[in-house]
Amino acid sequence: MKTLVQEYNLGKIDITDSSDEIIQLKLADHSSIKDLINKGIKTEGSFCSFEAGLLAGMVERMTNIHCFAQEVNCSLQTGKNYCEFMIVFQKD
Repeated sequence: MKTLVQEYNLGKIDITDSSDEIIQLKLADHSSIKDLINKGIKTEGSFCSFEAGLLAGMVERMTNIHCFAQEVNCSLQTGKNYCEFMIVFQKD
């Protein structure tokens, strides 16, 4: 996953936790926020749904297990230089 994100210039990824059920990660310098960060722009709610869908699609393709991803913290809310995502695998 780290290789794909780096290869396609999707940002800088740091996987903070992973198990058979979830993957938690931080993504910095991605397209939705890289030009907005440090400009005083604030949002409410999730902003980076494109990246969430992209991450879910990548993981689903790599594992052949249906999953979904959600942004849990956005840098435009927190002021940090990264957004946090959680990818959850669907259990039958």
